[in-house]
Amino acid sequence: MTQKAMEAFGVRTEGLALTGEHRFRSPGELKVEGDWSNAAFFLAANALGSQVEIAGLDPDSAQGDRAVERILPMLEGCPTIPAGDIPDLVPVLAVTAGAKHGAVFTQIRRLRLKESDRVAAVCALLRALGGRGEATEDTLTVYPCRYQGGVVDSFGDHRIAMAAAIAATVAQGPVTVLGAQCAAKSYPDFWREFGRLGGRYEQHIRG
Repeated sequence: MTQKAMEAFGVRTEGLALTGEHRFRSPGELKVEGDWSNAAFFLAANALGSQVEIAGLDPDSAQGDRAVERILPMLEGCPTIPAGDIPDLVPVLAVTAGAKHGAVFTQIRRLRLKESDRVAAVCALLRALGGRGEATEDTLTVYPCRYQGGVVDSFGDHRIAMAAAIAATVAQGPVTVLGAQCAAKSYPDFWREFGRLGGRYEQHIRG
């Protein structure tokens, strides 16, 4: 729970230290801020030419993935982006960078320990769509390309599946995402929202 949220429930804080009695009381009504991690996919879609209005995000949020707001404009160049604190953003930032001018992600060791080896999964995603990514022990280099469409393995990783969907918005051909249902881990309504916002998709269940 963040300092702001704790104080909304009547718990006094000083920095990271609690003060006074630790009794929570209801503020009566509390507005829960939006999720920057999930909003990142549609913010990236906007950076690639879509027009999606995203409400409920707190620009002063303590969420680490709020960094996406700062990083997306950087992709108009070919930046070097430290990824140690933003492992959940790297897949969608990588596909965005590939469709623009490329990027170099550093401090990527943590990405290898997520739902998939995200370094290998991102490289596979890019390769499947006609792009290119190369990794060393601690860097991931994404080269600019035009996505052609293809078959992407999600590796059971929700953020790979959703990143592939955003890449599909600028691909020359259709994109098939294997294991697309894994998006439900963090964003159960992702595919419904993708369709509602104008994305076209068909669901196929393999026997």
